Amino acid sequence: MGWPAFWWLGAGALGLVLLGLVWGPRMRADAAVRTLPEWAETIYGPPARVLSALLIAIMWIAVIAAQWVAAATVMKALFGLSLGTGIVAAAGVVSAYTAWGGQPSVLRTDRLQVLLISAAILTPLLFLGGLEGRAASPGASDFAATSPIQILAVLVVVGGMYVVGPDLCSRVLLARDRTAIRRGALVAGLFLAVAGVLLTAIGVAIRQAGVELASAREALPWLLGNSGVVPAPAGYMINAGLLAATLSSADTCLLTVASVVELDLCGRRHDERQQRQFGRVFVVLAGGLAAWVAWWNPKIIPNLLLAYAFYAGGLLAPLLLLRFPDVARRIPQPAVWSAIAVGGGLPIGLLLSRTVSDYAVAGLWGCLCSTSILLVGLLARVGMAEDAT
Repeated sequence: MGWPAFWWLGAGALGLVLLGLVWGPRMRADAAVRTLPEWAETIYGPPARVLSALLIAIMWIAVIAAQWVAAATVMKALFGLSLGTGIVAAAGVVSAYTAWGGQPSVLRTDRLQVLLISAAILTPLLFLGGLEGRAASPGASDFAATSPIQILAVLVVVGGMYVVGPDLCSRVLLARDRTAIRRGALVAGLFLAVAGVLLTAIGVAIRQAGVELASAREALPWLLGNSGVVPAPAGYMINAGLLAATLSSADTCLLTVASVVELDLCGRRHDERQQRQFGRVFVVLAGGLAAWVAWWNPKIIPNLLLAYAFYAGGLLAPLLLLRFPDVARRIPQPAVWSAIAVGGGLPIGLLLSRTVSDYAVAGLWGCLCSTSILLVGLLARVGMAEDAT
């Protein structure tokens, strides 16, 4: 796509700023809330908690599957493992340490992983000068046209995942205080924006050098493996950072699915020891199910965007409204439940029927649909109140 590809991470950076300054502090207003569906229940009632938990539990399996495929792809470059073996290895290792150590083990490994990720982003920039002087092939530097609606869809669907996505919200609900929420979100947003610029610059430089690739997705693997530009030791270090990036996402996603299934869908047990035990079981089950999905459909971006479209279509508008509880409480609960169900189902229907081929655009249509249902419900409630007076 060229430079518009920046918005994949740029949208996330904007979402993190909104999370830290606007939505995160409000989310912590109720100290008893531990999960995102539980926050929805405080305004919309128990059915909203169950519906949102189901959406998260189902679609986050696709998100984890994408992480397994990405990790397996990197392990193939590092160790020569087959894709299937890499998927099993990644799922086994990450599920094991996440189930055993829980959130503390994830946070401890994140400290090391962020250093590896930073090195992986910065190191290729040192060698891009080696691309100069290559003979450009006709059309090799052309990029896919990106429409304003596509960029808007990414801003809404992907950016929305960083404002009210279950993974980041789980970190907000565990943060020390509101100051920590703001500081963490703003620092992460800055990091993500810089990473978006640098990663996009690497891809653009490779394409503009005239390198002929079967797919634009082959740009970074080509640079690390077959270009002769990046020395082998540096290539291994970059791949290690890419592996750290995928694993640091996967373990948080596993905790998200396990906690939602245990706390929102199952017994809602009051015994914390039982909660931990069942949570460990659900981590392992989620990791295994996601490995099966990854084996069956070994794709990265499509799996991520499918989950994002489904989630954003059904939950983005209702969850954003939680920041404004006085407005949200005025919407009839059946309208909220309908918005979640219809808005989440519409993107899947559009994609399966091939009416829309772009995942983010399908998610945008779902968001518009759920927003319309909420608006109709709100206007109907206001009209009834005026009639009563």
